Amino acid sequence: MASKKLLLIGWDAADWQLINPLIKQGKMPALQRMIEKGVKGNIATLNPSLSPILWTSIATGKRAYDHGILGFVQPTADLQEVEPITSTSRKTKAIWNILNEAGYTTNVINWWPSHPAEKLKGVTLTNHFHQKAPAFGAGWPLDSSVVYPNTFYESLKELRLHPAELSLAHILPFVPEAHKLDPEKDTVLKNLMRILAHNSSIHNAATHLLAETEWDFTAVYYETLDHISHLAMKYHPPRQEGVDEREYERYKNIVEAAYRFKDMMLERLLDLAGEDCNVILLSDHGFQSGQQRQVELPDIPASPALEHRKYGIFIASGPDFKPGQDIYGTSLLDIAPTILHLFDLPVGNDMEGKVLTDSLKEKTPVGHIPSWELTPGKVEFTDSRLENNTSILQQLEQLGYIDLNQSDKVRYVQRELRYNLCQSLTDGNKLFRAQEECELLFKDFPDFRTALLLGDIFIKRADFKSFEDLKQRLGTEVKGHPSFKYLSGLSELYQGKVSQSLGYFLKIEEEGGHSLQLYNEVGRAFLLSGELRAAERYFDRSLALDAENAPALTGKAQCAVEKNDFSQAILLLDKSLQQLFYQPNAHYLMAVALRGLKKEDEAVKALQLCLSQAPKHRKALVLKQEFFKSREIREEITIVTGFPRSGTSLMMKMLEMSGYPVFTDEVRVADQHNPAGYLEHEMVKKLAGNTDWLKQVMNKAVKVVLPLLRYLPADYSYRLIWVKRPLTEVILSQEVMKGKDRQTVMQNFPFQLAADFQKEEERMLQWLQSQPNFAILQLEYYDCLSKPEEVLGQIRQFLDVQLNVEEGKKSVNKDLHRNKLGEY
Repeated sequence: MASKKLLLIGWDAADWQLINPLIKQGKMPALQRMIEKGVKGNIATLNPSLSPILWTSIATGKRAYDHGILGFVQPTADLQEVEPITSTSRKTKAIWNILNEAGYTTNVINWWPSHPAEKLKGVTLTNHFHQKAPAFGAGWPLDSSVVYPNTFYESLKELRLHPAELSLAHILPFVPEAHKLDPEKDTVLKNLMRILAHNSSIHNAATHLLAETEWDFTAVYYETLDHISHLAMKYHPPRQEGVDEREYERYKNIVEAAYRFKDMMLERLLDLAGEDCNVILLSDHGFQSGQQRQVELPDIPASPALEHRKYGIFIASGPDFKPGQDIYGTSLLDIAPTILHLFDLPVGNDMEGKVLTDSLKEKTPVGHIPSWELTPGKVEFTDSRLENNTSILQQLEQLGYIDLNQSDKVRYVQRELRYNLCQSLTDGNKLFRAQEECELLFKDFPDFRTALLLGDIFIKRADFKSFEDLKQRLGTEVKGHPSFKYLSGLSELYQGKVSQSLGYFLKIEEEGGHSLQLYNEVGRAFLLSGELRAAERYFDRSLALDAENAPALTGKAQCAVEKNDFSQAILLLDKSLQQLFYQPNAHYLMAVALRGLKKEDEAVKALQLCLSQAPKHRKALVLKQEFFKSREIREEITIVTGFPRSGTSLMMKMLEMSGYPVFTDEVRVADQHNPAGYLEHEMVKKLAGNTDWLKQVMNKAVKVVLPLLRYLPADYSYRLIWVKRPLTEVILSQEVMKGKDRQTVMQNFPFQLAADFQKEEERMLQWLQSQPNFAILQLEYYDCLSKPEEVLGQIRQFLDVQLNVEEGKKSVNKDLHRNKLGEY
């Protein structure tokens, strides 16, 4: 990679629906410049949409059920009280721990949660840095465990800004009438001043550390936009019904001013980072700013999360990122793998996300290791002696995220953490474990919310009998609730009982219910029943509430496909996939529409995307067969593949001697490890960044090792000959080739590596089977040695060519099979 320096900036709750109009008006120039120089797109959040969980997922590449952060608060160790969630509850390494292991210096500022401070090679400033200030002029202590190392304690302590230090010049852009208001009586103004002082304190610390320390990676988190949005989004234009007109006029500038304020701060961060630094700016989720806004939140736990949108923002610029490009399909779980790759470090196989290779200028192969949890580096923390948690807990209560007005606070918090775990497992499609945990939770706390989640899990598992049994256990009032009627409608719909499902859905609407989800499912039910006009009507109602909601766009596109209006379908699908890329059925519909417009090559790519996301998508598999039966395939490339040392050179020699043309350059000459020659071509090593040379390989065979197959472009057709050798022999041969003694390797055999190879084989086979432009022939290395005539017969039939079998047999030299574990 071009740069080994990265700045990660977190803007909690930043949303494109608010940013885009401001950019068009020229009101966020720093962000606009960053976008022009880099890539941008939506980023999909996770569930539950709670900030400590999400920012920990960003930092670790893991979901909550793996990283262990499950909420805002936790019971104390003695189970007698509750306390804010701590960094010590995190069960996995964060990106900065891994970078430290690799020798890089990291600064971590205000990450949530990061208290007590981790002992990093660099500087840690925790999320307890700026807590409720005392009366202006009084002592303002700072716990020593907020800063590491202690040498930065005094300088950072002085950078905190007290709300009383804000002048009218700071406040007037947010509240033009501020000079007429008393901040002690006006709660909006008072909270605004607290948020701005907090934000400024964090920014002071961030700019100080960027300027005054040597660093390779800095992460800084700002909660400003989230807190401002919860405070004042209901006053954001246009005025909603139920919002007092006078209050609206007084506070309507707050949200826009906050975004413009953040842009000014971004400009300073970018200047300090420098042109040679990669910069990633993201939010953990978005925030409702249109008709979905709520004037008053319901009285349920963590109700502010209802104001969150499922898509946040992602922008990345710098030496390693492509300029001026939109990217799709990004998830919070992709950030940690991408950062590791930017520092030339392997990605853990236990990280669910992917490296965002499409956003990078150079497509270098992604390295993998089983898990960074198995490496020697340890995570260490300072001792926390924070005495006053009260102000932090009060702030969380004021925001509505927790309610500690309970007779048993510890039991209440334990319930919330268990509920969040169930949500995370459900979101991660760990449905069996989610059901187990949720049934135990419902046994201990048989409340409506848990019953609803359990019902949802039953339906997702297609366990409709258990869902009906659950309904029988519930009271009439609960079963009659609109949310349970909605689940009942889903249950009927998934069982193909369209009219029954419509009965539930339309009853909810008749009783005054309206939501994106309801309108989308009504539209889907009408679509399944063939009533296209009714389906379109409900998808339009959904889009009226949120013009960017992907399910409605895809549903409307399906209506267009059904009417053979393929151009309209493609327009709708393009917009839908920009919002949410992981939609197998949308990619399938795109393939159908493109095929309808005779755009065959583009249709193949869309079909390939569908099957890569859902390998068992039935309609896509049928289309794949139909497509390639009807499509005239003029030329193909033959690929010989396998792990290095699996027999691919032997296979290339067999093809060459039997008269099949091979693509080699003889740059790598024969040696003691491969006396018959490697039969490779140097261009294959550049496959990740250059594929133009493949035009020279038409109707020829070329050797491509297994890990590079994913870089083969989708607009060619391939015949793949996969040579499989026992993985223990493959590894033995590789280790001996590195110069190790055979006996030593056998005595200390890397069995974990063999297991990793096995998993990679399984992943690659699953991927290949989802690709419509690959035909696959798997051959055993031992058969090539012992039955070459039979193997060449299989190849002849597979390639549909004439081969000189007698000559091909002569390529086999059993004496070269030296690194083996037994006799054949």
